[in-house]
Amino acid sequence: MNPSEERRDPGLQPERTLLSWQRMLILLALVGLLYLRGPLEPGSTVVPEVAPLLRVGFMGFTLLLGAGLGLHLWLRWRRTSHGVRDPRTGQPPLSVASPWAMAVLCAGVLAMTVTVVATVLVP
Repeated sequence: MNPSEERRDPGLQPERTLLSWQRMLILLALVGLLYLRGPLEPGSTVVPEVAPLLRVGFMGFTLLLGAGLGLHLWLRWRRTSHGVRDPRTGQPPLSVASPWAMAVLCAGVLAMTVTVVATVLVP
């Protein structure tokens, strides 16, 4: 059998991949909620207090990023017959998420990391 005819075993892999994306989106929301909460010890000088407007904006960005990626994953999951078959090729899809979704997630996490580091380093 040549590589073009080789088919991957769909099994439970698409479902496990979808579940891992869902766990990642839940963790993304939790990070936003923790940042919204502020320092664990009020009045502590170890970690500077961040302006409430920045915390709310950070949480809004986190929710928008999570909602957009969640909607994309749900629509793609439905379109690929629950991750079993790509409607264009008839073969199993390469991944549950599109490559642009992975790039958006990476850029969003990078932006959040820069924000958190900047708020800790710049008083």
